[in-house]
Amino acid sequence: MFSAPQHAVAVACLTSVIAVAPVPMRSAFAQSQFTDVSSNWAQPFIDTLAQKNIISGFPDGSFRPDQPVTRAQFAAIVRQAFKSPATRLSRPFKDVSYAYWASPAIDYAYTTGFLSGYTNGSFQPDQEIPKVQALVAIASGLKIQPVGSVDSTLLRFYDAAQIPNYAKPGVAAATQRNIPVNYPNAATLNPNQQATRADIAAYIYQALVSQGRLAPIGSNFPASQYIVQGGSLPATPSEAGTGTLAVGTELPVQLEGAEPGANLVMTVGENVETTFVVAEDVVNTRQQVVIPEGSKIVGRFQPFEVNKTLGTQFTASKLMIGNTPYTVNASSVPIAARKKSSLSIADLTGSITTLAASAALDSAISGNVRFGSLVPGIIQTGQTIGKQVIGKSDTSDEVILVEPDLMGLKLNADFEFLPGSTTAFVDPNSANLYQVDSGTKVDLAAQTDNARYVMVPGETVPVELKTGRSIYNRQNEVLVPEGSLIRGQIVPMTVNGKEGAQFVANEIVIGTQTYPITAASAGISPSSLQSLSPADFQGNVIASPEASQSLRGVSSTGEQQSGGLLGLGSLIGGSGSGKKVILFNPTSVQMEFRAPLSLNNFNN
Repeated sequence: MFSAPQHAVAVACLTSVIAVAPVPMRSAFAQSQFTDVSSNWAQPFIDTLAQKNIISGFPDGSFRPDQPVTRAQFAAIVRQAFKSPATRLSRPFKDVSYAYWASPAIDYAYTTGFLSGYTNGSFQPDQEIPKVQALVAIASGLKIQPVGSVDSTLLRFYDAAQIPNYAKPGVAAATQRNIPVNYPNAATLNPNQQATRADIAAYIYQALVSQGRLAPIGSNFPASQYIVQGGSLPATPSEAGTGTLAVGTELPVQLEGAEPGANLVMTVGENVETTFVVAEDVVNTRQQVVIPEGSKIVGRFQPFEVNKTLGTQFTASKLMIGNTPYTVNASSVPIAARKKSSLSIADLTGSITTLAASAALDSAISGNVRFGSLVPGIIQTGQTIGKQVIGKSDTSDEVILVEPDLMGLKLNADFEFLPGSTTAFVDPNSANLYQVDSGTKVDLAAQTDNARYVMVPGETVPVELKTGRSIYNRQNEVLVPEGSLIRGQIVPMTVNGKEGAQFVANEIVIGTQTYPITAASAGISPSSLQSLSPADFQGNVIASPEASQSLRGVSSTGEQQSGGLLGLGSLIGGSGSGKKVILFNPTSVQMEFRAPLSLNNFNN
């Protein structure tokens, strides 16, 4: 990792499954876990990365922040910090043997584009890496490009003339994302100076901040003054779409064509296309405006089970920033139906209704709101939201009241846009496109045979699954082949009043093409340990660190079962068996597309 070659690279439990979560900020000058870091300028970067098992110290308890970093050590760090896909094939280097301690890390750094070799076929693993090379490597591996003028961006450095020409685009791209950290003067890069362990820790931390995977350090830390502010991505609507919004970001909205605060009324069972307007600027952790106020979010309300009764949920499929459409993966909280008699005048004032809901309210409004109390214009009965697929006149005593302020519309996947990116929305009406229709269901399977996932309620766990069967169009052509990779997350969800989970997909890989998707499974109920049998833990069981610890904690004998992953012992039915876990078996659920998926015409 970050220590000398004799120290093995430590890998946290399931680092390929569990995402790096934002870290709460600690007070300045807190005691470091290392003996020589408490008074070092880079302490907040070093300590946080060490807690994340991205870097490590030495057996004597020191970190040695001023020690230079070799190319091999840098390769080990980026392998531990980032999970970038390979963009080129492996190649041998004449000075890196298969048995060399950093061989796997060097292979990762090369195939993902972080580092390259030399023209003579060497890698020079023991060569100390200069600052400029480290910054270019991070920009290259993370596939970030400069926006606007490279030279203008680099003017913030007094010594910009010392930056080699080959490195200028990479340094500019990193600078625009606030990745460089220059001690003791933010305006002096010293590009050709050897990078220290403290420098590299700061760069890696800031790169993770730029991805939304770590929170920025607080201004109470002295180190904050050394972070270079890129400045070419201003937080203004005119430059919107120049950053990343992390999964879980809430999108404040209001109904298009309605007064602020207006509600939407529909009947139970309706499937309604709807457009919302973003009510205020949505900014990322760097306070950049990514989605400006006035942008439009297009999606659909679909029937959704809420506490064993039929309610609704909104799933977004398209975001309009100005006149440009982008694919977005977001959904609201489930919204339960309510009795008409519970509606108040305030609920209905200025509200927009579907035609079916208008008829239902017109035919019978009782309780707190009497029909005679409604004044003209309270309900805009002449308006309908989008295209009703199912909506029929409802004679039941329940309707669904959607309050945009309370619908909790949140991103199910990171939304990232930089000018020239490929996140543009694919128009399903374009020629030569095949389409997987909304509502299509497909069987799921794990990447590894018979794999299941165990987590504790409330966790969010990124997973990669695959389709368990092919999806065909009406001409019996394969649209999505069996075994296609699906990327997504298992996220918390209330199921029958209990804290369960749901698999939410955000990408599917078909051949060499990656498509953004909006799809999800049904809810997964929590299970008590007492209800599980030893057979549930046989084979490939992948447990999050929290679940693994919980399961080990209630084991009385520590026997190794489940392929050695979980120490179950007398867990089943034993002490602590009242605890709840989420056991997710991909083969037992189906994934439903919540929005159409348009595919380029190709032969499978």
